[in-house]
Amino acid sequence: MELVEKWTHTEDLPIHGLKPEQYLDIVQQAMLQRQWPLTNRTANSITCLSINGSELGEYITIAVGKETAQLSSRPANEYYNHHELILQNVAALKTAIEKQLEEARIAERNLHPMHREKLGALVPSKSYLVTPLLMYINTAVLLLMVLAGISFLHPTAQELYQWGGNLRAATVHVQWWRLITYMFLHAGILHLATNSFGLLYIGMFLEPMMGKLRFAASYLLTGIGAGLLSLIMHGNSVGVGASGAIFGMYGVFLALLTTGYLKKTYRKTMLRSILFFVVLNLMYGLQGNIDNAAHIGGLISGFIIGRVWYPGLSKYEGNKKQLRTTAMLIAGTIATSAFVFLLFR
Repeated sequence: MELVEKWTHTEDLPIHGLKPEQYLDIVQQAMLQRQWPLTNRTANSITCLSINGSELGEYITIAVGKETAQLSSRPANEYYNHHELILQNVAALKTAIEKQLEEARIAERNLHPMHREKLGALVPSKSYLVTPLLMYINTAVLLLMVLAGISFLHPTAQELYQWGGNLRAATVHVQWWRLITYMFLHAGILHLATNSFGLLYIGMFLEPMMGKLRFAASYLLTGIGAGLLSLIMHGNSVGVGASGAIFGMYGVFLALLTTGYLKKTYRKTMLRSILFFVVLNLMYGLQGNIDNAAHIGGLISGFIIGRVWYPGLSKYEGNKKQLRTTAMLIAGTIATSAFVFLLFR
């Protein structure tokens, strides 16, 4: 008879950034779903005994590390050494784990922010960090402007330009950084307040769903996209405000709502809400002194970026793959910016 050790099987499993306790809870549910009795559980590992009909199979142990979990399988006794059956049992358990993971992810994605962020929209948390920080930065910039002697109600176009507003003549000639600084400036406290509300509303839904890296990158890149269309459409006006980037995040959300990433009932409800917000604000922007070009530019670039992010979101890509996708989006944004700059030089 072959030695039992020959049939021992080990492999690594991804834990998708979960804490050991969270991942082991999911593994335990998968084992119970297979009706395989648990024989041991510690803070970092869990073991079950597979059963094939009336025959005992193997002990399957999953031990969680920092980034991966190691699955090991060993026969329950010296007479059980069916290699193919061992692999079948391992494959069945892995499938059950993935099913439990997907159910947990869907439940988290469709969780309303008021249940997820119990401390409220203004308080940063592990899954909700970038949104409130952006609002605090915008507020801090306005406070610095006021301390410098600028009106908190009606700053002039010249003052906004001096602080980094987006103006075609300056931006396309060397001062490219205005495509970034303009989105942190606001034309008074009322402008900041309305944009802060829009940012917090979309951020509470979208940031926990996308993750901090994707959310921050999308915000900045859609803000640049909004600024570029504003440059094309407006030659002599100074553009400021976070609304282009905020519209960009609504565009990202709209892109995800056109996929199967969320539950159908949730998609329908949110789609109506987001479309109502977008249409209402675009109509309001027809009054004048509101940069609808930036809103539309942000919305379009956000929808494109959302569709680019979707495959990685659906496959739960790790940080390395996220960085590659981010680099690709940055390269596309730089190329588009260079084209617009050359157009007006």
